[in-house]
Amino acid sequence: MSELAFISLGAAPAASPLARALAGAAGLRDLSLLGKLEVRGPAAGRTVDAEVIAITPGRALVVCEPDDIAALRESLSGVVIDVTSALAGIELESPELMRRLTDLDLTALPVAGRFAGVPALVSPCDAGFRVFFPQEFGHSVVAIVRDVQDGLR
Repeated sequence: MSELAFISLGAAPAASPLARALAGAAGLRDLSLLGKLEVRGPAAGRTVDAEVIAITPGRALVVCEPDDIAALRESLSGVVIDVTSALAGIELESPELMRRLTDLDLTALPVAGRFAGVPALVSPCDAGFRVFFPQEFGHSVVAIVRDVQDGLR
């Protein structure tokens, strides 16, 4: 093999790092396979045909469908880093569950901070909240979320 195509998301079948941990979970949705591009520079907050989550005035996370990653990378200006494989993500429906998992101000979203004891980016969505965090913490985060969720029932 003369190139590194094997590390490209489009070159191999994708499997979520959270598939096993989320099996049978209610009220949680796996977002890990969505495309995630970190954009740095003055154009970080500009409008594109994807979800843009502002992190700072000069830094944003662009969330898109996996098939749109390549086109978005080409269309965005500034420094664009594909963090799709680096970040796992879940969607939660319950504000009460969120309040038990983080001390972040849920009225000031999007915001970066601690969620289930790990660094995360939390944003609002129609169904509740989207949380993106380093994928290496995936199983422990989901275990904590499910444990807290069980305690609320």
